[in-house]
Amino acid sequence: MMKRYTHYLDAFEAIKQATKWSLTDDFRRLMAINYAIHDMAFDSTRFETAQTALKQKTGMFSKFRGTNSLVWLSFLDAKYEDVAPAIDEALRLDQLLDRKHFRYSTLRPFIASQLLNVDEPERRLDEASALYQTFKQHHPWLTSEEDLLSALVLLQAFDDHDGLNERIETYYEALKVHVSRSNELQLVSHLLAFSELAPDDAVTRFLAWRERLQRQKITVRNEHLPPLALLTIVTEPTDETVQAVADIVLAETEKQRWFNTHSLTVALQLVAAEHITEEASELLLHGTFAHLLAMQQAATAAATVAVISSTSSNN
Repeated sequence: MMKRYTHYLDAFEAIKQATKWSLTDDFRRLMAINYAIHDMAFDSTRFETAQTALKQKTGMFSKFRGTNSLVWLSFLDAKYEDVAPAIDEALRLDQLLDRKHFRYSTLRPFIASQLLNVDEPERRLDEASALYQTFKQHHPWLTSEEDLLSALVLLQAFDDHDGLNERIETYYEALKVHVSRSNELQLVSHLLAFSELAPDDAVTRFLAWRERLQRQKITVRNEHLPPLALLTIVTEPTDETVQAVADIVLAETEKQRWFNTHSLTVALQLVAAEHITEEASELLLHGTFAHLLAMQQAATAAATVAVISSTSSNN
């Protein structure tokens, strides 16, 4: 398990050297996770070439600029051997997002990437808008732009959208008794829809994971709930898997003085990735895991931007 963490550390250090003045460690950690999960080494020359090409093809105020977009670019760079065509296609698909709900989303790069290799992308966007509206009807105060990406991921995986909504609500109603209501909890209910377990069993496993981590004196905050749900999908909380998470949390906490809440995010996603190759369903093995990860990366990156902006304005 720690082999993948070592891969993560190698990527983190390489990213740190390549982004000395343009990024902080919280964003570098998000980027390094992508390379560790895809078993891809970070190549600074390759990444700089991709970044330069992206700048040449986008305007100064494009959603594809800025620190948030570097997390997105690392996701593509880690996933595709030749990243240039993927960037071009994502930029082309982004033009379809000038429509209601998607137009002003800061997550447009992630949403555009979700449309890569999708048949009839315009129809999919219309369906995602309808699903997003359903989310807002059920939970108007909890639904945010992260749910746009969530809707797109969900509708590509499931055909019965009415049944899907009922299933999501089943998870949410069962979970809100034990966990405070939040957008993160709503994302958890979306993610658990991918579990092959019966709803009651999936919720039980999720809560068992949280309890086992808390017994290890690991604080599980709202922001950790979506990656915890991802881990719940692929493996149960055994002594071995819980210890693997705890080991990475400890190692990350010792290395990082700032944004230590990200330590658990790193641990949960790396341990999930370790099990995805061996125990996950065919659905997840054929790319859904990567999209679920992107969904979480987008949400975490957006939250990190908000925290940094708030801190800067207060200072």
